Amino acid sequence: MSNSVLTFTQISPHVWILPRHPDKNRVQATIGVIIAGDQTILIDAGNSLHLARQIQATLAAMDAPPISHVVYTHHHWDHTFGACVYRVPAIAHHLSFQFLSDMRQLNVGEAHLRTKVERNPKLILEWTAEDWAEFEIVLPEITYEDQVQFQFGDVTLELLHVGGIHAADSTVIKVVQDGVMFLGDCYYPAPRYIDTDDQMLDMTMLANLLDENYEHYIDGHNAPMQTRHVRRILRSQALLDRLNKTLS
Repeated sequence: MSNSVLTFTQISPHVWILPRHPDKNRVQATIGVIIAGDQTILIDAGNSLHLARQIQATLAAMDAPPISHVVYTHHHWDHTFGACVYRVPAIAHHLSFQFLSDMRQLNVGEAHLRTKVERNPKLILEWTAEDWAEFEIVLPEITYEDQVQFQFGDVTLELLHVGGIHAADSTVIKVVQDGVMFLGDCYYPAPRYIDTDDQMLDMTMLANLLDENYEHYIDGHNAPMQTRHVRRILRSQALLDRLNKTLS
């Protein structure tokens, strides 16, 4: 199996990202990389062991310090299923622990993803039999309730539970000194496999997360946004809402 080196994009002095894969059929979410002194912290773990090994190889090529922790934005497989490669403590909201524990008890894994492929034959999953033999759902060792701060070297991470329709355990991670905010999928609609009529982005949540101290907003499956981009999205949505009211 190839552990080819990936291309990370630097966002700020301490923050790099592996952007989401341009092919949506790969369901590869954005990965955050925070280098803080003598340690590296990952925001989300990747969708597979294959991707996690590529991340390890890329960090080694960068001479990055060892990974010390992984922070989950939420429990969904494309954000957590690579975690067993890193063998470091995971940090998440306490609901993430509950959901991942339930998934582990139900032996969610290969059959779960094969069902997704049956529903969407275009889905590309880079898993081998050896990967499934090594796979384990990694429960967070460190959990929190509403809001918490962690100090890693000269970098402060602030974790805020926001929940939402997409995942009740959604966590926003703020890299305080760098003005970078990782949103995960928090303002997205419910995943497509959940039977719901609500497929709208949660613009109220996004608006409430805007903060003058943060310039970069990184979500799970889109290009990074700066404050002006977020404001433009919110203005467009407000205009659309007014138009719909006028026409109704």
